[in-house]
Amino acid sequence: MNRRIHAKNNRAPQKKNWLVSIFTVLFLAAIATGVYLILSPPEQQSTQESLEKTSFSEREYQGGGGISVPVIEEKEEPDPIEPGTVTDQTPPPEREESEPAPDDSAEEPQEDSAPVTEEEEVIEEQPAEALVTVPEPDLSSMIANAKTYVYTIYTDLDQGSGFLFNNKGDILTNAHVVKDSQYVTVKNSNGQEFNGRVIGISKTTDIALIRVTDIAGKPPMDMEMQQVPVDTKVFALGSPENIINTSTEGVITNTGMSFYDGYKYEDLYEMTAKIKQGSSGGPLISAESGKILGINSIVLTDNPDIGYTIPIYSVSGQLQEWANNPLTADGEAFQPEIPDAFFEEEALRGFISDFYELIPYSLNDDEIGYYKFFLLPGSQAEMFGTDMVEDLKEEQRVFQAVDPVITKIEIDDNEAYVTAGATFKFHDQEDDKLVSISHAVVYTIVIDRFGDYQISAINNQDQ
Repeated sequence: MNRRIHAKNNRAPQKKNWLVSIFTVLFLAAIATGVYLILSPPEQQSTQESLEKTSFSEREYQGGGGISVPVIEEKEEPDPIEPGTVTDQTPPPEREESEPAPDDSAEEPQEDSAPVTEEEEVIEEQPAEALVTVPEPDLSSMIANAKTYVYTIYTDLDQGSGFLFNNKGDILTNAHVVKDSQYVTVKNSNGQEFNGRVIGISKTTDIALIRVTDIAGKPPMDMEMQQVPVDTKVFALGSPENIINTSTEGVITNTGMSFYDGYKYEDLYEMTAKIKQGSSGGPLISAESGKILGINSIVLTDNPDIGYTIPIYSVSGQLQEWANNPLTADGEAFQPEIPDAFFEEEALRGFISDFYELIPYSLNDDEIGYYKFFLLPGSQAEMFGTDMVEDLKEEQRVFQAVDPVITKIEIDDNEAYVTAGATFKFHDQEDDKLVSISHAVVYTIVIDRFGDYQISAINNQDQ
């Protein structure tokens, strides 16, 4: 009896120790699991939750007019443009869920044709014509065309603006810009400077004429010799506060305005295109016809949002008289030292960008040829550029604006080389497709005898 009790008591502690061990192991495992969960990095959380936080490019936002427009993240650098690349960018037709996806690998490449690839990312599910923003002849195209006719004027006393009046090298400006000056220099849109001299100036009307012999032979812009009506859309171009090629747009709000302010101002155009100090003498240009309407001359201090312009037709007789019978030059007049012709990288970049901006207008309208003024007459560039536009142009194609990519600029003593490319995107109305054609070329640029940049040669980038 006593032995059994003794034996039973010996086995009890062994069983108890075994149970304690099991509980200890389970307890430690639970602690380890908790620590692991606490220390797990955020990136190991739900994949769906992570995508909802980071996939910005796949979210849809409401655009104007209630159209749902996907937001596409911008790339830090543009994709390289391959010469001669033709891409079909038409959104693919929607397939039924039961319809199997086509096997691209089964398609055989077509011979004797440019490579065509499908655009993987559809910009917007709309008909092809809705994806092309067609540029119409507007302010931007007219400014790009007008820049080479507008000059910044400097004297020992003032800074103003002016524009080419005739092919004798005469630049029209306000009398108050050059009054009492000892010397006059003018600067064109790409920074070249020239000496000039005043060949005509009025004491009563705020007009003056400057002759720059170095640009004689350069033809002027067309000028309107009839009064235009109220509500004509216009833009003013000049160098307010010495900021070259500044443009403001507006409309003519009144005609026949007259007042006196040191000069006698009569039959003025009143307009909403803002002008400031330094704009004086710059042209007011019709945004409808592209013709110069007058000389921007004055702003009333009590209403600086309204400007006044002297119409060309009202002073053309006096201007022609000065051009034909100029004031006698003073042989001892001071002439500032003018630097030799030069290339400037930012001006070259703007020059090529303007060239590309004008091309689509000619692609969509045979009567517009602004881009041709950028090509040196009689050069290889004139032939290449004209052929390039004619090859792109087809009756069923409607082109949109072009954004060039300028990748390299090299400057030598007498020439500059700009490596650039662009993608010409158009709606093919015959096939109802959105197609793009890319090219990459090297432009050779020279400075002509008028001090303007001109493209003398265009070559494919791989040549």
